[in-house]
Amino acid sequence: MRPARFSPTAQIFVCGNQRAADDPLTSACGANGAAVYDAVRKVVRERGLLSSVWVTRTGCLGQCPKDGCAVVLYPAGGQLLDVREGDASAVVELALRANPRNPSR
Repeated sequence: MRPARFSPTAQIFVCGNQRAADDPLTSACGANGAAVYDAVRKVVRERGLLSSVWVTRTGCLGQCPKDGCAVVLYPAGGQLLDVREGDASAVVELALRANPRNPSR
C-alpha cells in the first residue's frame, strides 16, 4: 500500500446501480445515473476543473431514491437523493462550496 500521487479537491460519486425488475428497492439510479454522471462531468469539464474535481460512477451508495439518483460528495460528506441531469451545476457547486481546498475560492 502507498499514498496516491494525486488527490482531488472534491470527488462526486454518482450511483448508477442497476437492480433487477423484481427487486423490492426499485431504485431509480439505474435509469438516471448515467445521464446525471454525464451532466456532472460536462459541468466539471466546462469549468476547467477536470484535474481537481473527479466524477466517479459507482454502484449502490446505500440509499435508493424513487426518482433521479443518489450522489455522494467527498470530502464534503453530503449525500444527495433524487438528483436529476438539471441539477448538475448545483451538485458541483455544493461539492466545491463545502470544501476548504476549493480551487475557485
